[in-house]
Amino acid sequence: MRIGSLQPELVVVTLLAALALGCAPLAPAPAAEPVADPSLDALKEEVARLNAELANVNTVLAGVRTEQQSVATGLEVQTHAIGRVESAVTTLPESLKRLCPAPQSGEARCKPAEIQRVMISGSKMVVGDVEQVWIDPPGVPLNARIDTTAANNALLAEEIVEFERDGRAWVRFVLHGSDSDEPIPLERRVSRHVRTVQSGGGEGIKRPVVRMRLKLGDVQDTFWFVLTDRADHAVILGRSFLKDIALVEVGARYVQPRAQAPANEGDKPTP
Repeated sequence: MRIGSLQPELVVVTLLAALALGCAPLAPAPAAEPVADPSLDALKEEVARLNAELANVNTVLAGVRTEQQSVATGLEVQTHAIGRVESAVTTLPESLKRLCPAPQSGEARCKPAEIQRVMISGSKMVVGDVEQVWIDPPGVPLNARIDTTAANNALLAEEIVEFERDGRAWVRFVLHGSDSDEPIPLERRVSRHVRTVQSGGGEGIKRPVVRMRLKLGDVQDTFWFVLTDRADHAVILGRSFLKDIALVEVGARYVQPRAQAPANEGDKPTP
């Protein structure tokens, strides 16, 4: 049968039916199941771990900030306290002045002690040709000449008179201090006698030897002295004094401090 021989109405119905069948909705395709990826799971675990560490770090930082704030607060309190103390100290002298009576004018009773250096060479004291010594008795300063040619120590005396007391030999004599012309009479027990030879020769003169306490520099001890009326100084210190004690600086004078009373002035030597 030819289309052209068909009724127009039939043709239209047939075409509409065909179009309706062609536009019918298709059945949906089945959904694909998800595929597991190991690398993705590992990445998720690493992210979770980093988030936990970050949380810990934030907690520690919060604690540090809190501690810093506490320290800053404490420093501020201390700074204010120090400021108050400094203000109090600044005003303290004026407060004390109001409490203390006005000082009374007057000279000091004691003068500061003059410090003089004792010259030492090794273990020995250094002395000059002339030194001032302290002789006791009578407890006065005397000028002494250091004589390396003299064997014994000598004491310049006047009016030398020997006598006997309680069966022992004694001697009476007079000294002259360096600071006064007034004679100083003394009596000492004679320890022995020595014979001194004069420059003109001969047998010499028998002279008494007495014990006297001497202080020079750091040396303070009892020494033997020959009483003589022939000397250019009140005291002659010979080799018996210098031995193991002092060295002589030739040409120098008063190397040691000027003589002063010993600390134990009350201790007198045996007559």
